[in-house]
Amino acid sequence: MANERDNNSTKEQEKTQAALKVAKEFIYDDFVLGIGTGSTVKFFIKAIAELIEKNGLDIILVPSSLDTQLELAKVGLSYSSLLEFPDLDVYVDSADIITKDHVLIKGGGAALTKEKIMAKAAKEFIVIVDDSKYPRNLLSHPVPVELLPSAINTIIQPIFNLGGEFELRYGKGKIGPIITDNGNCIGDISFSALYDPTEMEKVLNIIPGIIENGLFVSYAHRIIIGRKDDVEIIDLM
Repeated sequence: MANERDNNSTKEQEKTQAALKVAKEFIYDDFVLGIGTGSTVKFFIKAIAELIEKNGLDIILVPSSLDTQLELAKVGLSYSSLLEFPDLDVYVDSADIITKDHVLIKGGGAALTKEKIMAKAAKEFIVIVDDSKYPRNLLSHPVPVELLPSAINTIIQPIFNLGGEFELRYGKGKIGPIITDNGNCIGDISFSALYDPTEMEKVLNIIPGIIENGLFVSYAHRIIIGRKDDVEIIDLM
């Protein structure tokens, strides 16, 4: 139990380090800032709130999910949308894992479709993670997919033909599958054999019923890895 508490404390320190680094060194006045979804991003939201209050910055915030909207509201920050501000100066988000070749797998928070849209809409996509997320083997994490509810059974065989095993994602405390902000379902695909992520990102989206998948190949411009006492910056620009 003590080891688990120590591990959680270390992860929080690492997430805080990464979040503070980005807030202090890569965010400027008059920015349109996209904000992703997840536990690491919550540390970034706190850092941004403190930065805005301390320096009086004028920053337009564009959240990637309802969850992020709620987190922004908790700290008293207003927000806008991609409809009003489709061009983002920076998009900051986390990842479930990052491989040594800098391929991201995202979608643990069920917001991958909006996250991929925002990553492409941004001039710069900065990824913040704790030390446990990089580097990781591509097969160490399933690939999330957002899909139409009517396609739950029709996508199983095409995914199997690609070497994957599909599992519909269920939440805790809810009867039935997880429903995304877009009104769709979320599933996870596990692969047992190594695959080409560039090709897989494309072919998964060709399967009728799949709206988007959680492979982010060549999306990130900077990766910020939080350590206990410092950070590592990987510049991919």
